[in-house]
Amino acid sequence: MKVLRIILLCLFAFNYAYAQVGIGTETPDPAAILDVRSEISPGVYGGLKLPTLTLAQRATITAPIPDGLMIYLSDGNNRCLQIYDGTRSQWMDWYCMNELPEASLVDYTGILEVDENLSASYTYTDGENDTESGTSYQWYRADDASGTNVIAISGATAATYLTTTADGNFYVAVGVTPRASTGASPGIEILSPYREIEFKQTEIEFAVASSTIPENDFSTININVLNPSPTVATTVEVNLNAASTTGVLGTDYDIDDNNSVAVTAFPFTITIPAGATTASFVVYAYADDNNAVDEILQLDLQNPSGGINPIIGAVGSHSVPFIDDDSATEIAFDSITYSEVENGLVGSVDINIINPSTLTATTVEVALNASSTATNGVDYDTDAIGTALTFPITVTFPANTSASQQIDFFITNDLISEGDETIVLDLQNVSGGISAIIGANASTTFTIVDDEVPLSPVLLGIQDFEVTAATPTLNYTVNTPGVFRTTNGASPNSPAYIDARSYGVINGDADLDFGPVDSSGYTDATLTFRLAAFSINSTGNGLDGGDYVDVYISDDNGATYSYELEITGNSNRRYDYSATGSYSLVYDGNNTATSVTTPNGTAGYSTIEITGLPSTANLVVGIVLFNDNANELWVIDNVEIYGNP
Repeated sequence: MKVLRIILLCLFAFNYAYAQVGIGTETPDPAAILDVRSEISPGVYGGLKLPTLTLAQRATITAPIPDGLMIYLSDGNNRCLQIYDGTRSQWMDWYCMNELPEASLVDYTGILEVDENLSASYTYTDGENDTESGTSYQWYRADDASGTNVIAISGATAATYLTTTADGNFYVAVGVTPRASTGASPGIEILSPYREIEFKQTEIEFAVASSTIPENDFSTININVLNPSPTVATTVEVNLNAASTTGVLGTDYDIDDNNSVAVTAFPFTITIPAGATTASFVVYAYADDNNAVDEILQLDLQNPSGGINPIIGAVGSHSVPFIDDDSATEIAFDSITYSEVENGLVGSVDINIINPSTLTATTVEVALNASSTATNGVDYDTDAIGTALTFPITVTFPANTSASQQIDFFITNDLISEGDETIVLDLQNVSGGISAIIGANASTTFTIVDDEVPLSPVLLGIQDFEVTAATPTLNYTVNTPGVFRTTNGASPNSPAYIDARSYGVINGDADLDFGPVDSSGYTDATLTFRLAAFSINSTGNGLDGGDYVDVYISDDNGATYSYELEITGNSNRRYDYSATGSYSLVYDGNNTATSVTTPNGTAGYSTIEITGLPSTANLVVGIVLFNDNANELWVIDNVEIYGNP
């Protein structure tokens, strides 16, 4: 370096004498004070390098700085040729260096198929940190991944690109040219890798999941083809689903394929030409008289081929209901009630038919309901000599007739007073006709009206506590001597009555037994008696917390049936001869179906009735009166037992 400086100084000194300096040349240009030759050695060239300073170094230049002094400033990203302006006393930028913006990692994302959006991606950089603005894009199409026969795709100059059919089976890349808002721009276009764009898979599906066809009509069934191949036809089979209920192809319905050729068997093939997006076939529904229900033709797509790797789409099945134009055959009783007097005549029940089939007979069963009270073969029969009807009875309506059918039977005149009896009949198991159904009158009740005068209950015994006892007398026994007394006094039962009263019993029972009587010749027996009360209340020490009356029944087998009566109403409710008593059954010790009723009597008492007493040779009725205060008393009268025929 020192040698070079010495040589330069010598050259300057030598040439100064001649007013010209030549560097690397012995013949400087006559017009140049300094002429620097660019060739350093044969074939090797160089340039002129100005003094390079940082901002800190530039600040050390000795003042005064001469006007026009030139340096090269290199400080960070600030690289400029500068000349000193002595007039302004400041350094002026003559030319500042600036790097071009760069795009790196250029690529794109998206599904590599036709009709899909692709999005460019890249990284932007700038040596001077100039902000990006106006970066441009260009999408390209080529034959292969190397970019053979590449062409710029017309109009594809955005950051995103929607692939088209023209891109199918070709390779696509994007070029990104970075641009900066200031400084040097634009940068150099950088290309992404080329990638192949494939056609989408061909999808074949029904246009809709279902359609309807009225009987004796037709419907066109459409098939859609998504992403058809532009060069290869697509085929698909249409098969019959086992859930179909439409009968037989060629008999109950017909199908013409997309070439208007009649289909003779399943599956049949539909062919969709290359590039076509739809196909169709026609279904014809025939009228019938077989049923009155809608039938369904269920079709499935299967075995696609051709196209571009074809698949069955989301709607792979199609349901075709055939809307029936018939009304169902309806079977019903003519009436829900019939009746006939018990006189040995014939009883009849009519069964009607609506909308009979012209082709098919209709049958229905008539069943005997268990709620019937008339006895088959006894109260009615088939021949008046006791032959029972055989249930269920099958009734047949011939095809193409609307005539009613009839069930006849003989009614027995049994000369027994047993009340009206019923034959309850139900229709069941209807079949045939046009999808035959049972109508509104599915049951009917035939009443056999009894023509005998009903027998009245027979009084087996009565105890009215009168001086002259009513007959037949019902004997009674006092089981608690000193507690009961018989009184003849004023009463609502004018002119007088004698009653049995319980007096002065505190927390104790007053017990009377009535009978025995013979009720064995009757269906059952009934007990009635009159009951009144004085100052009785519904709270206290009784079984349910108050005063009560207990009734028990015993038969010759020793069985006992017990019932307890209590006051109903609010606590401390009082009864006397000025009001009607009110009682209720609160306990049934036998839990039988025997009923207790308390109908209102005249003022001062209620009549208690207990029905369903046993049929026995020695029927005894016990009545226990309970009161828990000496000021309270119960009164009973007219105890009666009846036998029911």
